[in-house]
Amino acid sequence: MAIRLKGNKFYIAFRWKNNRMDTVCGATSRKEAVRVERAVRNAFAINRFDHLDPAAREVVMRIFQNKGWQWPEDLAFQELKKEVTLLSAIDDYLNSDGRHYSRRNRFAIDRLTEFFGEHTPLKEIRLPQVKQYRRERQTHVQNGTVNREFSVLSGIFRVQVELENLDFNPCLGLKGLPENQRDTYLSWKDFNLLLEHSWWLRDVVTMLYYTGMRFKEVASLRWEMYKPERRMVVIPAMLTKEGKNEKKAKLHSKRIPLRHEVVDSLESLRRKGSDNLIRGIGLIFTYCGRYKDHRGTYRGKALNSSMVKKAWKLAVEKTGLKGLQMKDLRHTWKTNAHRSKMDPTTRNAICGHSSRRPVEDLYINLSDRELLRSVDAMTFDNGWTQLDVVEGGGVGSVDEKSDAKMTPKWCEAKKVRAEADVPLDKTGYGSVDLNPLGG
Repeated sequence: MAIRLKGNKFYIAFRWKNNRMDTVCGATSRKEAVRVERAVRNAFAINRFDHLDPAAREVVMRIFQNKGWQWPEDLAFQELKKEVTLLSAIDDYLNSDGRHYSRRNRFAIDRLTEFFGEHTPLKEIRLPQVKQYRRERQTHVQNGTVNREFSVLSGIFRVQVELENLDFNPCLGLKGLPENQRDTYLSWKDFNLLLEHSWWLRDVVTMLYYTGMRFKEVASLRWEMYKPERRMVVIPAMLTKEGKNEKKAKLHSKRIPLRHEVVDSLESLRRKGSDNLIRGIGLIFTYCGRYKDHRGTYRGKALNSSMVKKAWKLAVEKTGLKGLQMKDLRHTWKTNAHRSKMDPTTRNAICGHSSRRPVEDLYINLSDRELLRSVDAMTFDNGWTQLDVVEGGGVGSVDEKSDAKMTPKWCEAKKVRAEADVPLDKTGYGSVDLNPLGG
């Protein structure tokens, strides 16, 4: 009899008819491994296997498979199921729904694999381990980040339960952690000061402040979504946070009414470099900083939160608005809309929320004219700057979603790079010639 521990797996070995039997055992303790080994050895000695329990039967089946021997008559053929590891479960989770492959989910997956290990059997992750993970993560990041990572882990288990590979989800026994409330407002004076120091982010900051859009929505805007004749930006539902909510079966496109300040900014970008050419296709906002090609960052590249982090930090430092985050511009827009006495239904329709809409909002259809009238009537000089975090929450950066620095290599290999559907010019935009004949 020989039992050895390799990593976190027990292996059993013995000899039978001059053949060495050596295979992995699913036991979780040495005592259990000894019991399984004794049962398997006795079964081979009497050449009967129909009385074995599932753990010993699995070892016998693995031995016959490894040796390439014919199955004995009293051992019904049962193909061994491949053990579900955290890595394979993550792969199933990502493939089950395209919405799972968001950047914040990949950050969460990075943290989960670092803590639990990629090759850990999923069945070994129980409630105590999940609690330990939450406690440890709370010492590094805010509760909101921990809740997002916890949600991804719960989703990974949910997919395996649906596939009938597991019959439990340990995350169901825990409630979400209380999240910090952030109450912020940026005054009109400080906004203009911020705008002066925003460098290549100036147009992005203008868009965020006057529309209340999320940064990811602004970064994904394309010229095809810009409707100058309506003074609107129309965003497909799947590119919004509301559209990624799994609890909502169908959503309409999101309409963003544009004030004249935003229209002037967009028209300037559309005609940048030539009066006879307008940019009609491709991303509206791309990287246009000082790097032409530096460590994967180049002019015309699609924006992400990591790319704008440095420019935003410099702008905040120069204006003396320590602790200001990009999402505070969205908070400020909501406050300005409220103080301008905008109808709550209109405000919710423009701003959008991923949580459930009020019942009364579901039965109201707002016209373009009503939306434009509401934003045109907004005022922006409605108080002093207020930057604070309630109940001791820390102040994050523009990328407050996670402290992850990279995603796993297996995840990187499957990333889908967002590219334009047409050839781009040197600035990263497609162009439409308004005057093809010249003159």
